[in-house]
Amino acid sequence: MKSLFIVLMLAAATFTVTGCKKEETPGSKLDSLMESGQKQADKAAKDADKAAGDLQKKLDGALNK
Repeated sequence: MKSLFIVLMLAAATFTVTGCKKEETPGSKLDSLMESGQKQADKAAKDADKAAGDLQKKLDGALNK
């Protein structure tokens, strides 16, 4: 009886630690890739706008001299 109780406690502890993982389907993987790509594109656009603004400031400074 004690060994059965110990086995059940170990099984409960193992399930608690590892948990029940959500299965990823190809659709969910594709969705996460699309979201990641969109975030990267937004970041690249912000960086390009910042670089263009910096370049414009340098050009204006050079023309004013």
